[in-house]
Order: sequence, then structure tokens, then C-alpha cells
Amino acid sequence: MKQTVAVVFGTFAPMHKGHLDLIERAKLACGQVCVVVSGYDKDRGARIGLDLTKRFQFAQEQFKGDDLVSVCALDETDLPAYPDGWDLWLDRLLGLLDLSEHQLPVFYVSEEEYAQELHSRGYQAHFSPRKFGISATLIREQPQQYQDYIAPAFLAFFGKETM
Repeated sequence: MKQTVAVVFGTFAPMHKGHLDLIERAKLACGQVCVVVSGYDKDRGARIGLDLTKRFQFAQEQFKGDDLVSVCALDETDLPAYPDGWDLWLDRLLGLLDLSEHQLPVFYVSEEEYAQELHSRGYQAHFSPRKFGISATLIREQPQQYQDYIAPAFLAFFGKETM
């Protein structure tokens, strides 16, 4: 029998309570979670100074000390833009996971279209609707108003000069 490994991917620009909730639910279901921070040159995070490297570092900090969560970065700069790059994107993501033959990735997503796309490609995907009414877009647009939703490791980025 194969061991399931939860995979939660996103830009996390910034990571917020909705993401943390999804990661926690994935961890409870599978035990082990790989958080994949993705992005490309001049993406929506980079436009506010929160590039892929910073997001990856903040995500690592967020889960430091949690042996059940690993964090990796997926640079999409040279991949076709969504929705055209699914095959190449999945190949690259699965290569990052470095799963053994006894492990099976199970994706946890909060976008129904992602779950459908993953299912159509033969992967297990659990759609989990958003619970907090928050999005990274809202936070980027009004960080002060939504600061209570920002993941702790990302808060310092939104210091007083940003808010």
C-alpha cells in the first residue's frame, strides 16, 4: 500500500490563514505535506517586492520545526503561462517532491478548476473551499486592513512602511 503525501501549491504572495488552514487539513489527512511555493519573474508577488525567493524563505520560516511539512520552490519563469503549461509544470513539481515508489501525491487545493484539472490527469485532488473569506489579492491591496490574516512569518515584510 502506498503512503500518501499531501501537496499544497501556490504563489503564497503572501501566505495567509486560509493557506495555513488548508495545509493543516492536508497534514491531518496525510501526515506529511509538501508546500510548493511557485512563481515567475515579475509575478504578482514580485510586483510588491515579495519575489519567489523571499516567499520561499518566509514559507520555510513559517514551518521551521515542523517535521511533517517540507517546503520547496518551483520557478515557473520558463514555463508556458497558465493554463497552457500544466504538463511541464506537473513534471517539474513532481521532480521537486522526490517521492519514492511507495509514496503517492495527493493534491489539496482551494480552486475547484485545479482539482478538476488534476483529476483529469489521473491525480488525486481534494478541493477544499475557502473558509476565511480572505485572499492574497485583498492583502496585497490593503495589508493594514487584513494584517490579522497574514501568516506570522510573512508579517515582517508588511512592516509599518508598507502598511
